Amino acid sequence: MKLLSGIVAAALTGAVAMTSANAADMYRGLGAEPMKDGPVYVGVNWSGLYAGANGGYGWSNRFDNLDPTGAFGGGQIGYNFQRGNLVVGLEADIQGAGITDSGGGVKSSLDWFGSVRGRAGYAFDRTLVYATGGFGYGQVTNAGFAGTQTGWVAGGGSEYKITPVWSAKVEYQYFDLDAPASSAVGPLGAGTGDRTQFSTIRAGVNYFIGGGYDPLK
Repeated sequence: MKLLSGIVAAALTGAVAMTSANAADMYRGLGAEPMKDGPVYVGVNWSGLYAGANGGYGWSNRFDNLDPTGAFGGGQIGYNFQRGNLVVGLEADIQGAGITDSGGGVKSSLDWFGSVRGRAGYAFDRTLVYATGGFGYGQVTNAGFAGTQTGWVAGGGSEYKITPVWSAKVEYQYFDLDAPASSAVGPLGAGTGDRTQFSTIRAGVNYFIGGGYDPLK
């Protein structure tokens, strides 16, 4: 009987000790320091290298009754730097295009185009709103002229992080390209004989290499 009483007493003492230890652990978990069961994440990280694809629609209001329109598609690569909510970066893209119109024996078309642009925006966690602008170029074909034009491009857009490494974006860009001084360009110029001006709207996706969320410090 004394042996049985001793075993019961020891068991009860152990149970009380384990309950006290578990209660202390639970209290620490509910206190100021979070439990270390797994990573805790706050905020979306927009910094780093990314690459992706896009497609869209381009148009231009021309004279001589020509209004070139059509689809395009291509890819982009870029790099972002983030400080707080401010995001700045550099992006380059290249597009194959079918922006064209013809009439009266004259055809105007934009066969391909691209840009190298800076980007600056403000991040609302998963959503980035930005402006963009820089150098633009394109291959223009007209009656009496076929060649590459260069100039500037400006626009803006919004990008949303679907996952830590994938994002989707919608973007508008306006191009103003000049022909070489020695070239005579036909109708593919908005009010002038040596310029190509057109607008684009596009949707795309980006993959961030090494992207993710910022861990809780």
